[in-house]
Amino acid sequence: MSKSAFVRITTSALALMATGGMLLDAQALPRSCGPLKEVASLEMSALADGARVSVPLKINGTPVHLLVDTGAGMSSLTKPAAAMLGMRPRDSETMHLVNEDGAAVHRYYVADGLQLGGLVTRNIPFVQGDIDDARVSGAIGPDLMMRYDVEMDFSQQKLTYFSQAHCPGHVVHWQADAVTQVPISITPRAKDYPPTLLPSAIGSLSPDFVAMAITLADRSPILGTDIRAKVMLDGHAFIANIDTGLDISTINSKAARDTFAVAFDNPRPEVSQARQVQPPQAAPGTETVVVTAQREQHQFHTLTFGGVTVVNPLFVVKPGPMSVRSAGDPSPPDVTIGMNVLRNLHLYFAFGERMLYASAAGVQAQTGKDEGAGTP
Repeated sequence: MSKSAFVRITTSALALMATGGMLLDAQALPRSCGPLKEVASLEMSALADGARVSVPLKINGTPVHLLVDTGAGMSSLTKPAAAMLGMRPRDSETMHLVNEDGAAVHRYYVADGLQLGGLVTRNIPFVQGDIDDARVSGAIGPDLMMRYDVEMDFSQQKLTYFSQAHCPGHVVHWQADAVTQVPISITPRAKDYPPTLLPSAIGSLSPDFVAMAITLADRSPILGTDIRAKVMLDGHAFIANIDTGLDISTINSKAARDTFAVAFDNPRPEVSQARQVQPPQAAPGTETVVVTAQREQHQFHTLTFGGVTVVNPLFVVKPGPMSVRSAGDPSPPDVTIGMNVLRNLHLYFAFGERMLYASAAGVQAQTGKDEGAGTP
């Protein structure tokens, strides 16, 4: 499918539809509620795939770009980026960390300092991860989002953090014909949360970070978590991950076969996913290796969540869940909603309310928000 056809389908197919009182009047804000308090605003940059985005921040005083990844579970740094930042790897045997696939992670780093817009903090852990874009040093995950509300305005390329100290439900400050509410859950990736923090591990982390993980254990631990919502795909109900770190939505092959009779037999090359890989400091004349992803794709009829309806959504059919897992309970959901859907929306994650507010993208935001500062 060509890029132009893809854009034409998604932009023309997105609609916000009235579903049982789930729509909000974007202008109906009671005067008794004060304005939202903005605490940080970051410029988003598109990655090479044209779908995902990164944001600038500083780690140990050095500017880096991190992928905006609500599906990361926990923020990560690549091995080369950590080396460039002078951060030594640590062993996580005393902590229970889980990556995006639900497998145990044994290497992590601790940043002495982190600056995200106007937010400044220290001693923040990052798991060791891999990113398929050399310009990106890692990923910013839910652990660095959920103490705030986070707005993603893809039409204006802005990622904005807001204080959660506001009236419940009164977050829609942008102009939109309709805004829908989508209940979300924050789901741990491992059954033994909060992680067992031995004195040696506690000593290397921010006290606020440790207290946050333990205090929220009964509700939803921060480390290694997924943001999930109920969706309907061609009339079938699924619990799906909301993943801004994924370029195209996915469904695992078992669910595709059992529910929709979609076979995962002969993955075909996808030209748009081809990328060139060349060793750093390669000598002139060194052969360039072209790596082409093999991804089986399937186009469904409709995807709905909350009041959002997507017609002819494209999904990648990926191999089914692993039969043997080092960690990870519950298992990853069958469906993950990626940026081919999400980038066409204006998203506001009200994490304190466990609610996602969404409207069609492309409307200029209003001004008049208070500004402030804090710590991630």
